[in-house]
Amino acid sequence: MNLHALRVFAEVASTGSVTRAAGNLLLSQPAATAQLRNLEQELGMKLVASKGRSIQLTPAGERLATRALQLFSLEYEMEREMNALKNGLEGSLRICATDLPGRTVLPPWIVRFGQQYPKVNVQLTRGSSRTAMKRLLDHSADIALICGEGPKDSGLEYVTLLEDELIFIVHRDHPLAGSAATLQDLMQTAFILREEGSYTRKKLFSLCDVYEVPKPRTGICIEGMHETIEAVKSGYGVSFVPSLAVARELKSGELAEVRIPGMRVKDPIRLYTRIGEEPLAPAANFMAMIASPAIPGPVMKHPLY
Repeated sequence: MNLHALRVFAEVASTGSVTRAAGNLLLSQPAATAQLRNLEQELGMKLVASKGRSIQLTPAGERLATRALQLFSLEYEMEREMNALKNGLEGSLRICATDLPGRTVLPPWIVRFGQQYPKVNVQLTRGSSRTAMKRLLDHSADIALICGEGPKDSGLEYVTLLEDELIFIVHRDHPLAGSAATLQDLMQTAFILREEGSYTRKKLFSLCDVYEVPKPRTGICIEGMHETIEAVKSGYGVSFVPSLAVARELKSGELAEVRIPGMRVKDPIRLYTRIGEEPLAPAANFMAMIASPAIPGPVMKHPLY
C-alpha cells in the first residue's frame, strides 16, 4: 500500500475536504485527487463518494480511515519518542560512584538533573573504584565518578570535576584540635586507619615513605569512611579523610583539622567515560550540567594510557 497516498486519504477523511487536505499537505488539489484515485485503484474499492460540495466516506473508506489514523498516530508517537531519546529528554542514566562522590556531590547534582529532565530514570550505585570502572567498561554504567587516583585503563578517559584535599581530623576536644603539627607527631598519636586496600590508607603510607616517617601507631582499623569518621567523632584519635566527607562537621565545630605546614594532599574527584564513544544523550546532558559555571572546580580532560 502506498503510504503517501494513504496519508492523503487520512487527511481527506479528517478534514472532510480534498481541498483542505491538499492545503494541509502542501499539495495541489489535482495532485491530492490523483493520489486518492490511485489508492482506490490499488485497493479495488471506492473510498469516498461525492455528496454535493462535500465528500462522504464509503463503508470501506470508514474502515480504512480508522486504521490510517491509528497508523499515523503511532508514527507521530514513534517520532516523538525517538526525538526525546535523541535529545536526552527520556531514557536512563546509570551512574556508578565510589563512596565519597556517591554520598556528597552526586545527590544534589542528581536532584538538579531530575528537575531539568523529569522523564529520565537515574540509577546510582556505589562501589570501589575497580567496580566502577568494570561497570563502565562492560556497559552496565554510562559514567563513573571516582575519588582519588583510579586504576589505569586504556579504554577510559576522565575529566577532573573537583580538587578536594585529604586532611587530618580529630575531635574538637583533642589536644591537637585546630593546631599545626608535624607528620611525625601525628603518626605517634593514636590513629584510626582505614582498611587494607583503601585509597586514603595507601596515600597516608605513601606520605610516610616520602617524608621518611614511621607508619602510624595503629589504635583502630575500620572499614568504611563513614564508620571511620564516626569513630573520630566519638573522641578517639586522628584519622586521614577527604575534606568533603567532613565539611559539615568541620563547619559545626564537632571535628577539627590538624594542619601540617607546607603539606597539601590533593584528592581529585573525576568523571570517567569510555574512550572513542559518544555518551548517550542523558549522560551528555548530565555532564554538561555539572560542567556549568554553577559547579565549582577546574575541568580538564585526560585519556588514560
